[in-house]
Amino acid sequence: MRNGVMGLIFSLGIIASCAVTSQASASFISTDVLPSGELKFFNGTAVKNVSSFTGFVGGQHSGPTVNVQTVGNVNTGAGFANIKPVKGSTLTDVTFTPTNDTLFNSFFFRGQLLKDGNVTLKVNDSLGDPTQAFTFSDIKSNTDFGPFGIVLNLAFPNNFETIKSIDLISDGFKQLKQVRFGTVKVAAVPLPASLYLFTVSLLGLGVFRAFSKRKARVHMGAA
Repeated sequence: MRNGVMGLIFSLGIIASCAVTSQASASFISTDVLPSGELKFFNGTAVKNVSSFTGFVGGQHSGPTVNVQTVGNVNTGAGFANIKPVKGSTLTDVTFTPTNDTLFNSFFFRGQLLKDGNVTLKVNDSLGDPTQAFTFSDIKSNTDFGPFGIVLNLAFPNNFETIKSIDLISDGFKQLKQVRFGTVKVAAVPLPASLYLFTVSLLGLGVFRAFSKRKARVHMGAA
C-alpha cells in the first residue's frame, strides 16, 4: 500500500512538472498600452524607393541597429519618421530584425491602413520557439491606429525570450510610424507554477495521510 501511495505522489509530481513546463512556455502578450521607457526607432537617413534599410534604436545615428525589409518599396524621412509606400506600390509587409537578438522584449507601432482591415504581428524569439502571431482587428482606413504592440509576459518571471524578428502584415499600409522597442525588466512576481507545486504537494501529503489512517484502522480491526 505504501508503495502505491508513493507512486501516486510521484505521478502527481510529474503532472506538476509538466504544468510548470507548459506555464514557462508563455512568452509575449499583445497590448495597446505603451509602457514607459520604450526606445524610439530612428530611420537614420531618409531613403527613397527601397525595400531594405537600417535604423537605430535610441538615437538617429547611434544605438543598436535594426534591419528593415519591406514587401513593396518605401520612402522614409530621416529620424523618428514615417515609413510610406512609394507611389504606385502597395506596402503589405514590413519586417524588423535587430542585429542583436538578445536586447529587446517589447515592440510597438502606429500607422494607417489604406482600407478597413487588420494588422497581423508575428514575432520570433531568440530561443527558437514557434512563431507567435497576434491580430489587431477592425482598424478603420485613413485613420491613425495604435499604439499596438507586444510585451514580454511579466506573469512568468523566468521568461527570458527576446525579439529576433517582428513581421507586420496587412492588405496595405498607408504608413507606419512611431516604431518603438523596449527592454522591459522582468517583474519579480510569484510564479503561478509555484502554486501548482504547492497544491500538488499538499494533495500528495493528504493522500498519504488518508492511506496511513486507513491502514491503521485495518490493523486495529484485525487486532
